[in-house]
Amino acid sequence: MTGTALITGARAPVAQDLARAFRTAGYRVHLADSAPGYAARAMRPPFPVHRLPPPRSAFPAFRKAMRRLIATTGPTHIVPSCEEVFWLAEAAARDGYADRLFAPGLPLLTHLHSKADFVRFAAGIGITVPETHILDTPFIPERLPLPLGRLVLKPEFSRFATHTMIAPTPARAARVRPSPAFRWVAQQRIDGEEICSWSALHQGRIAAFAAYRPRWRQGRAAAFQIEAADVPQVREITARIGAATGMTGHLSLDIIVDAAGTAYPIECNPRAVSGLHLFDAGADLARAVLEGVPCSEPRPGTLRHMGPAMALLGLPAALASGRLGALRADWRASRDVIDREGSFHVTLACLADAAGFALQALRSKRSPAGATTADIEWDGEAIP
Repeated sequence: MTGTALITGARAPVAQDLARAFRTAGYRVHLADSAPGYAARAMRPPFPVHRLPPPRSAFPAFRKAMRRLIATTGPTHIVPSCEEVFWLAEAAARDGYADRLFAPGLPLLTHLHSKADFVRFAAGIGITVPETHILDTPFIPERLPLPLGRLVLKPEFSRFATHTMIAPTPARAARVRPSPAFRWVAQQRIDGEEICSWSALHQGRIAAFAAYRPRWRQGRAAAFQIEAADVPQVREITARIGAATGMTGHLSLDIIVDAAGTAYPIECNPRAVSGLHLFDAGADLARAVLEGVPCSEPRPGTLRHMGPAMALLGLPAALASGRLGALRADWRASRDVIDREGSFHVTLACLADAAGFALQALRSKRSPAGATTADIEWDGEAIP
């Protein structure tokens, strides 16, 4: 089966790998985004890349542009890749193309995205979760349900761990100001190994699944080198969530596996994440996402990295920590996912994208990571 796929969030390397995979499988491919997406435009052979209004600040214009783009390109499949998924799900429900969208409706997306609701949902279907408490009023740190040294504080809706406090001091915890409109969670700190996962679900069934370890990362943000892992507990949690929701779309999890082997899901992202790169943009990935045809999991130990980040972030970190040899070995054993064609054009364009987001961060006084999603992120607010 072939057709036309429209991929949104073209700024993201995962969107670019989806485009490669879909084309390999014989689909016509269009990409779209509210950011310039220079890397997406640099891929060869080229893909059509369409510019959209930013949904967070101009949702009515975004809806109108999407309707026009769908009318002109005629996609049989619409695949979000980033946090525009929330806005797109609402637009699809209102404008009649939800049946073509690789995502569930906004109510389910909200339950999965919320760090409060997700843990409660997971516990309700029999999954072991960390003790988690919702904070929606000012509090006294000493009166929290667990000692601060055993707690993680984080906003209900957040990304890149930019506001996460692990074992905060009383002074830091006292700066948190929850309210009914801006809730936080106080979550039991679980000691163990962090495992992440990405899966493509169709009507609740797993079509593609990858569990992976973050190998190199900046702080607690997204990893720029990952290693495929074999952790059956993580797949079991994914399967249970799929069966309970019956959803079609991306499902990504952050999980801590403790010393006893118990896997605790701590967060869920209903969008694409780096684990998708482990499928190397093959046609089997396309068939899993678009047609629900199951594909094989990546071989454990497989390493993939983002070349520009390895150079710009990994090298300074390795020098500072005395791990230059480890970085060199990991780099040599891995494969770059940014410029798979080996022409260096996508790498240069990726750097241009990064420079643009860095400039936005300076202007808006955000973090560079925060600037990458400022125009598409959604924190549970009402959508006009």
